[in-house]
Amino acid sequence: MVAFTIAWAGWAGWSLIGQSHPFELRVFDDLGSPVASAVVDVNGAQAGTSGSDGRVDLVWTRSSKVLGVSAPGHVPRTLTLTDRPEEHFDVVLKARVLRGRVVNADGAGVEAAVVDAGAATGVTDAEGYFQIRGAEEGTVEVTRPAWLPVAFTWDGGSGDAVVSMEPFTARAVHITGPSVRDSIDAFIQMAMDTELNALMIDLKDEKGLVYYDTENPTAIEVEAAVNAYDLSATVAMAHEQGLYVIGRLVVFNDPVAAIKKPEIAVWDSAANSPYNANGQYFLDPTDTAARQYGLDLAIEACQAGVDEIQFDYVRFPDKRSDSATFDEGVGPEVRQRTITGFLTEAVTVLRPLGCAVAADVFGYLTTAIDDGGIGQRWEDVAQIVDVVSPMLYPSHYDADWYGFANPNDHPAEMIDRALADGMQRLSRQVVVRPWLQDFGYNAEQVRAQIASAEDYGLGWMLWNPQSVVTVDALQPAE
Repeated sequence: MVAFTIAWAGWAGWSLIGQSHPFELRVFDDLGSPVASAVVDVNGAQAGTSGSDGRVDLVWTRSSKVLGVSAPGHVPRTLTLTDRPEEHFDVVLKARVLRGRVVNADGAGVEAAVVDAGAATGVTDAEGYFQIRGAEEGTVEVTRPAWLPVAFTWDGGSGDAVVSMEPFTARAVHITGPSVRDSIDAFIQMAMDTELNALMIDLKDEKGLVYYDTENPTAIEVEAAVNAYDLSATVAMAHEQGLYVIGRLVVFNDPVAAIKKPEIAVWDSAANSPYNANGQYFLDPTDTAARQYGLDLAIEACQAGVDEIQFDYVRFPDKRSDSATFDEGVGPEVRQRTITGFLTEAVTVLRPLGCAVAADVFGYLTTAIDDGGIGQRWEDVAQIVDVVSPMLYPSHYDADWYGFANPNDHPAEMIDRALADGMQRLSRQVVVRPWLQDFGYNAEQVRAQIASAEDYGLGWMLWNPQSVVTVDALQPAE
C-alpha cells in the first residue's frame, strides 16, 4: 500500500503527491440565481470567494475534502467531496428571508418604509408589509423620510417581524434667506432654549431669489443666485445640535425667471408678455423646463444635506384671466395631473437621496373637495408626498368661514376646524404638519394655535414673512 502525504500551502491550489483535478464550484441560491461573495473554506481554511457569476475555481485531490460554503443572507452548507467532481460542481444555498410589517402607533401599515438587512433591502407596500430575500442576520434598520428611524435585531429565524414607527413631530420656525445669512446662530440658540427641534430655511423664495450657494445654471443665468449663505455649512451647524433642517423652495411663483426666461413662464396673450397678476409672475407648471428648474434646485439642496424639501407655490396661479396661457392648457384635469406629476417625480428623485418631500397647500383645501382651481386637491397631494403642510392662517380665510364673522379673531377654533375636516379625509400615512400664523397675534394667540395642532398629535411651523418669532409663545426646552 502506497501512502500519500498532502502539504497545505495556502489556496493557490492543493499541493500534493498524487493526482489532482481542477474544477469550478458554482454557487446558486434556491431560485437559481448566482450568489456573489460566497466564501469557500477547505478543511476550515478559506479557499476562495465567488464573483458576481457565483463561480470559484478549486482543485480536487484524491483525499476527501470538507467544503464549507457561506454567503451573507444565506444559510451556510458543509459538503464532503469523496469522489472526483465533474468539471462543474454546483452548490445551492438557501436564501434567508425576512418578512414582516411596519406599523404606526395605531397599528396601521406604514407605506414606503425602507428596511435594510445588511446588503439586502426591502420597501413596505401600501399595507406596510415587506419581504426581503438574502437578509443578513444582525441589526435591521427601518427608515422613512419624515419618520423616526427604528432598528431591531434579527437572528435569521422564521416568523414575521412587527416594527412600530412614529412620524417625526417637527416644531419649526420660518427663516428667510437673509436671516440665515445674518442670524443663523441666534435661531439655533433659540431652538436650544425652546421646544423647537427643526429649522425651516428659505432656499428659494417668492421673489424668485435663490439664497444658498447654488451652482444651478438656470439660477445663475437669470441672476437669481444671491449666494447669501453656505448651505452645507448651515446644515452641518444645525445637525450638530440635533436639529432637523427643512428647505423651503418656492417653485412656480418666480418673477425673476419668468421675466428673464419668458419661454418657461405663464404667458399673457393680450399683453404679449409674461403674465402678471397683482405683481405675481408664475412659471408655467406645464412647462418641462420650468418643472426641471425646481427639481434641480431640490436635488442640489438634498445633496448638501437638507433633510426635507418643502415645495411652496407648487400650484397654478390662483388669479387668472382668460389671456393667461399655458403650454398644455389649464383645465381641471391638466391642473391636477400637472401638480401630482411634479410631486411624484420629486418623490422619485429625492427619496433615494435621503430627503423627505413636502408640499404647502392652501388652508381652505382641507375642507374644499376640488383642487381650488390651482391643481392642489387635498387627497391627491397627500397620496404622494411625505409631508403635507396646509397654511392655516386665520387671517387668510374669508368672513363667515366655519361660521365665524371674523375668522382672524378665532385662532384656536380655526385651526381645530380646518384640521378636523382635513384629517378625516386622508387614507394613507402622510405626515400632516400645518403652518400657523405668527404675525398680527400675541403670544397667547400663537400658543392657542399650537395647542390646537398638538391636540391632533401634529407638529407645526410658525410663519412670519420677516422671521420675527413670537418666542414667548414657545415652551422652554426640557
